[in-house]
Amino acid sequence: MFGEHMAAEVDVQALIWALGILAVPVVAAIPLRFIWRFWIGGGHEESEYRTTVRQIIDAGRQIESYRHALNDIARSLRLTPSRQRLIEADILNPLSITHFLILPALIIFPLAFVVALPVMIVGLPVILLVEFILIRQRILIRGLGAVEQGMHWQIIHIPQSHRGNQSTARSYTEFSQHLEHFHKVPRGVFLGLFAWLIIHWVFKLDDFGIEIILASLLYIGLLAIVGVLSTAFETDLVFVDPAKGRLIPIDQWVESLLKPLVGVGLIFLLGRDLLEESRGGNPALFATTVLAVLYGAAIVGIAYQWGYSVWRGKKIQRSFEEQVIETLDPLSYDLTRTKGRIEFIVRKPMAERLQEIEEIHTGQMTFEDLDSMPSNQPTEAPQNPI
Repeated sequence: MFGEHMAAEVDVQALIWALGILAVPVVAAIPLRFIWRFWIGGGHEESEYRTTVRQIIDAGRQIESYRHALNDIARSLRLTPSRQRLIEADILNPLSITHFLILPALIIFPLAFVVALPVMIVGLPVILLVEFILIRQRILIRGLGAVEQGMHWQIIHIPQSHRGNQSTARSYTEFSQHLEHFHKVPRGVFLGLFAWLIIHWVFKLDDFGIEIILASLLYIGLLAIVGVLSTAFETDLVFVDPAKGRLIPIDQWVESLLKPLVGVGLIFLLGRDLLEESRGGNPALFATTVLAVLYGAAIVGIAYQWGYSVWRGKKIQRSFEEQVIETLDPLSYDLTRTKGRIEFIVRKPMAERLQEIEEIHTGQMTFEDLDSMPSNQPTEAPQNPI
């Protein structure tokens, strides 16, 4: 009887309208994804260039080492330099359905800094404080060492294909630059919606302005922690789980811990609030507010990712790399694939490998060199720390 009474109080029609409003970004994201696929690489020339770039990636090499050869191929395919870099950015930073959910925020990207400025001004001291605690006080490297020992894993270094000094400078307004930063935005955007739903659920405030202020403060704290962690972990470190034969990039491992927590929390809070609104509130207005908060968080996330990466990104990565080398001294490996054959080759200590990547003579390698590289074994492997 109680269940029937509660069910009778639900305004089913209003609930359906609210679900329809929330489904709009999802429905729009599907065709946007297909349009993006067609626009970014639908022609024969783009496909040929993609195949060439993937050959380098599969060989475990850095793209910038073959810059001159790639430029020659792009010119022969009549691809402009900006188009060439956009294709490379799309290969290295593929967009998922979550990116297209928040794509409208990218369209108004020039306004992102203006809209997000108050939040960024308040959040700047918090970000610097989190950075001071995690990086300068070496809390993060200690935690990483504890995970390595506690899980009986080993940390190694596998340089990604986009590493190395770029032979030509790119404009900060170039679309390939936006794509690289936009690729990392969703991890912070849904934290914003999560923060607002928590405040909305816990405090049940009548004043929407105060609710947004409290949610913004919580969002700033969460975004600072996740942002510093993700920036520090862009160092190509990988967990090796010998027992299960797995390679787990550390940044993806952290994201795999956050996604279930935030994802389940979002579904629970959204479902609860929608049902509550449908029993006497305004579910359509609530759904509209959810989308407004989502895109507002996206604007803040884009501004944060762009600004923090340019301002502090390299410094944080280098500081953390130095701590990793000093404390853990991991080995650097190559993971290559040639004609279906996978090779996992130890090269040298991480410190030497990073120096080699920095000093590489950009763009002078050829595809003839690439064909012979995967079979090259080091004359003497470094001593295994285990």
